Amino acid sequence: MDDPRWLPLESNPESFNRWSASLGLDTSPPTGYRFADIWGLDPDLLAFVKQPVKAVLMLFPVTQAYEDMRKQQDEDILEHGVEGVQDVIYFKQTIANACGTFALLHTLANTDVPIAEGPLTELFSRCKDKTPLERAQLLTQSNELERVHEETAQTGQTAAPALEADTDLHFVSFVEHKGCLIELDGRRNSPVNHGEIKEGLLEDTVAVVKRIIELTQSIQFNLVALSPATDEDNE
Repeated sequence: MDDPRWLPLESNPESFNRWSASLGLDTSPPTGYRFADIWGLDPDLLAFVKQPVKAVLMLFPVTQAYEDMRKQQDEDILEHGVEGVQDVIYFKQTIANACGTFALLHTLANTDVPIAEGPLTELFSRCKDKTPLERAQLLTQSNELERVHEETAQTGQTAAPALEADTDLHFVSFVEHKGCLIELDGRRNSPVNHGEIKEGLLEDTVAVVKRIIELTQSIQFNLVALSPATDEDNE
């Protein structure tokens, strides 16, 4: 049987906020958090991102050079393992075109942002003693999660693609865990530990992002931060 297939999410903060708020994320100031665009990688532009940043999501094109790097890293992970990620909630992606939802799940499951009791908190609680593949199977049983994903994908800024369409664009999420920068990508064999955070979650993520951009040789990428909600968001 073929893996299930969902419509891809757009990489824009409005879609991410709609998806997250529908499932319980507090997006209201002063206690909540919202997704917002990162307009560029220069320090002057990064200074506009509200702190503290809880996560960064990246959308980028998958190229052969990137795939070669990923496969080599995954082989190293299988051989040597990864330290410091044993209690990270990590999902293996088994749903085609659903990398946006997996990135959002990885983000909200591994940060301390306020989420109301409901489908997400129940899912994350059930995930704690499961393998990445078992967690993915829980997703396919969640009608509420599939409904929110479908509604969000259908109400983006551009027309949703055909369900059978494939995309070469991919989402990953970066979070802090026990002082380290962790990359979460459902296509990998494990979370990737990029080491101790030196300058800050945002700044250290940008260093990794620049390496990905160099590999892909493409300017077709997008970055979104999960940052504190402020009154300015409603203006």
